[in-house]
Amino acid sequence: MPRRWPARVAAVALAVALAALPAAASDAAQGVLAQVNALRAKTGCAPLSLNPALMAAARTHARNMAEQNFFGHTGKDGRGFAARIRAQGYSYGLAAENIAAGQPTVDRAVQAWLKSPGHRRNMLNCRFRDTGIAMVHQPDDAPLRGQSRGLRYYWVQVFGSPR
Repeated sequence: MPRRWPARVAAVALAVALAALPAAASDAAQGVLAQVNALRAKTGCAPLSLNPALMAAARTHARNMAEQNFFGHTGKDGRGFAARIRAQGYSYGLAAENIAAGQPTVDRAVQAWLKSPGHRRNMLNCRFRDTGIAMVHQPDDAPLRGQSRGLRYYWVQVFGSPR
């Protein structure tokens, strides 16, 4: 049976998690959340809530992509988003992940996701209740194969509905 945290404990945990982030990363998470929730409201979906475990899963993957110089849903350790979410202790009935790279602003990252049918579907899926969002900026990012410069900005948004 999943552990259910009282709302107050979850709110304190989230506040601590956001305070530990660099200001740009925390602002990016809040900006993505505001834009996604505005879009969800237009389609009749309830707003997403930031969840500390999902924030940690998103931050881990964004940091790994930036530091290990790759872009993909599967980490270099072979783990996918489901394993990353479970490793943070989030017990879900439904989960998904959006990733983007190279977009220097919240607006551009959200627009990139909206142009992708799968990512858009995740953002507007009314069954999702929780989210975790991360952006990692890697200023000295090396170019990936076939690119002239590094992506530098790595975005991850994970979605979940608790079991």
